[in-house]
Amino acid sequence: MAVLFALLCLITAACSLPYPTNNTLLLTSVSSTPSSSPVVLSTPSTLLTSTSLSTITLPSPTSYSSRIESISSIETTSVFVNVSSSSPTSTAAPSTSTVDPVTLGDMQTVLQRRLSFITVSSTNVSNISAWLSSLDSAGKWPDSEVDYSTGCDAQRANWPAGNHWIRILTMSAAWHGGLQGAEQWVKSEPLSNAISLAMSWWFDRDFTTPGCLDQGGTSSCPCGTPGLWNTNWFSNVILVPRLVGESCLLYNASLSAQQFNSCATMTARSYDTFYEGNKSYLSGANILDVAKIGIDLSLLTTNATLITEAYGRIHAEVVIEPGIMVDGIKPDGSFGQHGGLLYNGNYGKDYSNDVLELEIDAGGTQFAASTASQDAFTTLIDGDQWMIYRNVLTNVLHWDFSSLPRFISFPVIDAQATGSLNLNLSEIQELGELWNSSTMSDVYNSLVKPTKTANAGYLNGNRNFYDNDYMVQRGDGYVSTLKMYSTRTKNTECTNSQNPLGFHLADGTLYNYVQGNEYEDIAAAWDWNLIPGITVDYGATPLNCNNAEWTGLEAFVGGVSDGKVGAAAMKYTNPYTKTLSWQKAWFFLDDNVQHVIVSNITSTSNASVYSVLDQRRHAGDIYVNGHRGTPKSNASEPTSSLWHGNMGYTFDAPSTCVSVSVGEHTGAWSAIGTSTQPPTTVDLFAAWIEHKDLRAPVSYSVFPGTDFKTFQQKSKQRTIRTLQNDGRISAIYDVDNEKVYAIFWDVSGGTLHSVPSILQGPATITASGNSAVILDLKSRQLSVSDPSQTLTTLEVDVTFGVLGRKKAAFILPTGGAAGSTVTKKLT
Repeated sequence: MAVLFALLCLITAACSLPYPTNNTLLLTSVSSTPSSSPVVLSTPSTLLTSTSLSTITLPSPTSYSSRIESISSIETTSVFVNVSSSSPTSTAAPSTSTVDPVTLGDMQTVLQRRLSFITVSSTNVSNISAWLSSLDSAGKWPDSEVDYSTGCDAQRANWPAGNHWIRILTMSAAWHGGLQGAEQWVKSEPLSNAISLAMSWWFDRDFTTPGCLDQGGTSSCPCGTPGLWNTNWFSNVILVPRLVGESCLLYNASLSAQQFNSCATMTARSYDTFYEGNKSYLSGANILDVAKIGIDLSLLTTNATLITEAYGRIHAEVVIEPGIMVDGIKPDGSFGQHGGLLYNGNYGKDYSNDVLELEIDAGGTQFAASTASQDAFTTLIDGDQWMIYRNVLTNVLHWDFSSLPRFISFPVIDAQATGSLNLNLSEIQELGELWNSSTMSDVYNSLVKPTKTANAGYLNGNRNFYDNDYMVQRGDGYVSTLKMYSTRTKNTECTNSQNPLGFHLADGTLYNYVQGNEYEDIAAAWDWNLIPGITVDYGATPLNCNNAEWTGLEAFVGGVSDGKVGAAAMKYTNPYTKTLSWQKAWFFLDDNVQHVIVSNITSTSNASVYSVLDQRRHAGDIYVNGHRGTPKSNASEPTSSLWHGNMGYTFDAPSTCVSVSVGEHTGAWSAIGTSTQPPTTVDLFAAWIEHKDLRAPVSYSVFPGTDFKTFQQKSKQRTIRTLQNDGRISAIYDVDNEKVYAIFWDVSGGTLHSVPSILQGPATITASGNSAVILDLKSRQLSVSDPSQTLTTLEVDVTFGVLGRKKAAFILPTGGAAGSTVTKKLT
């Protein structure tokens, strides 16, 4: 930071370093002088118009200090060049530095596009008049409108004081021009005065203690330390600096020298975290957020080196990250954040928005993405589409709840990750055209189509996300998503008091979206021990924030998929209490049918063990054993079939005890997070199987997206035969489609006997190791995977009745592709 403020001393009449640091950010860069007369960017005539800097190459993360010490002197002359869209008489123009004409042109292009992006993204323009009226003469809004609580007294998540800058950003966009509905405010003097007052009010109160950046509330920045800061690093490193940088770019023409100084200080302080040792939070989406702040700083100060480096950081991050629990884009198209959590929603969404915005900005310039980054981001967008569903009642696209772990704690009205997709589909289309990506164009064309069911884009088939223990089945009229966890992944998180009750959110959670409103805004009221799809010893695990996040204890978790159908397997031991363990297999079959097998249950607690069918909004009639009626709440009785809300279930054993609960439940959003919305009352439907005899395996079929009449017909016509269901093998035969699905749980594999054959005599399947297998008896296509991700080879022997033995040897994928499917045709 010393170089930064040394340079800013040239801009202002007086300057003092707010704090020293050994890690410095070079604000001004100089390229080699071209053979023709150089184009030089300069400050106004009242400021110094030359610097003494040499050509600088991009540094390693720890080399800034050594670079500064070795700088040699050259003299540069200056001409006045205005690089913003603002007035050429700005009192805070960029510092003087030599930039070659090509780079200058590319920076101009990026700047104009950035200004356009920032402007059109601004919201609440209709509130500007009210904001002007309530802003006081010092530049502060009433505490009743903006909660300015700071330091240890402030709310950690979604810092309310940040609304001060959100208002400034909207006002700056209106003043700059290009914001629809804000034409009256373009270059408005009253609006300009208000922006300036509000900016200066915050700048005058900016913290100056270094530790407050990301160590607030510790000895490095004790409670009571002066200034506006938050104990959550995100507010100080990303939230506020991003708003500051964007506001300053828009308002650049009217910034005073002191304001320009503060704009540069706050954004550089954020970017400088790249050089301040190992910051654990600088991973995945956070890298892109901080790099984007650096790009805005480079455009504000006309720094060619900085913009090149910042884009370089982005492209170094936008790659496939195959490592276990490493944040970023995974080989399977999922997105990981916080070391082992599936986060295509929220963090992945923020990541995608950054890439879309910055790569469209850089299109056609030297800062554009490499082929590797383009391919990686395309992989992410392709994976995203499988996790998106539509609420047909509101016509809003949403992320699957399993892809936004702790953000389940927000209602839609809070406009957080549960509020909507919050991705600009037109930008996906635009970047797809820019990159000539048919995949991105197809995703755009798919998602913009209106649908009458939750299956946005009419995307059908099965996809196994082996890097994050997640499987999706999409069919006619529904979307089913299955979330598991293993030794390679985590179940959930509780951060900033959000999601304290979410321990069970990856215990084989199965969401079934038909209309898309099934689970919307119910988390405050639902029973956190009855998460849809899980098997649980009810109430035996304490649910609290301190003990919500766990890495799984079992490695054998994953699935096999041929793209159309799939099978998933989860071996589970409760990592907290260790009192419950089980094995569970989910088979996603042709013709929109699913089959579930639960086996090998052991429990050492006194709690009842349930397998939850669903817990969702109550939606009309309920049919039990074919008869309509409202069952007694929580009554457990032998059940052969159940139907509700276009979801049907049939149970292989007529003695299966199923409980159904229907009624209104009330809960407080404040009890599960930081939402300030009032308590909510929801009419809920819940159904679960009670495992009265833990030794008895349970199996049942599911018919998603099916009305009652069709369910009655289909459930009678469809034939699914359980071949084996115990601790060694879970296997079924889909008679109608002549496909065998098998999970070999044992490390040594095993042999599945009595497999029906299309020719005379029974078939057998023998696997040499723990594996998941799908065998199509008609086509003889064999698909296999190793859910444990430990095997490198697998042998499968199949006998086809009188045809004899067919043997297939597989070399299994490793690294980031471990757990993925390999397919061969038996010949």
